[in-house]
Amino acid sequence: MDPKTITDVNAVEKDLSSPIAGLFQLGREKSYVTYDDILQYFPHPEEDLDQVDRVFAYLLCAGIPFGADEEHLCHPITDTIDLDEWY
Repeated sequence: MDPKTITDVNAVEKDLSSPIAGLFQLGREKSYVTYDDILQYFPHPEEDLDQVDRVFAYLLCAGIPFGADEEHLCHPITDTIDLDEWY
């Protein structure tokens, strides 16, 4: 993992005015976030797709699962790809 990415994630979490920081706090409280949670913080994702990409990257780096609901989550730490199945 790129050390710069870890530093960026830590900086975002410390900026309490940031929507990403609010989403992180929610994710830590619930142990996951849903797409609806993300839309509450970013109601018009189509207006800034780069920021939405960063949100998902930060969630992955922080190990916060996300998905449509609690039963359909991407678990960044445990969901791995078996590369042997791709060949």
